[in-house]
Amino acid sequence: ENGLAVARKRVRFIDNRPYALADSYFPQELVSGTPLMEPRDVSAPGGILASVGLVQAKYVDEISVRMPTRPEAELLALPAATPIAEHTRTGYDADGRPLRCMVTILPGDRHKILYEVTTD
Repeated sequence: ENGLAVARKRVRFIDNRPYALADSYFPQELVSGTPLMEPRDVSAPGGILASVGLVQAKYVDEISVRMPTRPEAELLALPAATPIAEHTRTGYDADGRPLRCMVTILPGDRHKILYEVTTD
């Protein structure tokens, strides 16, 4: 809130077919000087945030189903009248500080969403 964010936008492919859109947003103050600021594909074992000392302790997921925007439909080469699921995941550190918000667009003709929840 009230700060700048770094955005990383990706089109994910499987077998040369666009499979999902994945846009991640990070508070600039937390990721300045990290590989997340570099204009290239970056990854690290255990996750890029953890590799720079930012550990996500909790996630909040929101999933909604809607029709795609025109740019989404074009990027994903969607058949007419294909709905998408929009999955927004916000990751927080142990103190409740948001570290990342990822918005993933999942075409309805290519995905099944499965959750397993344990009771503690």
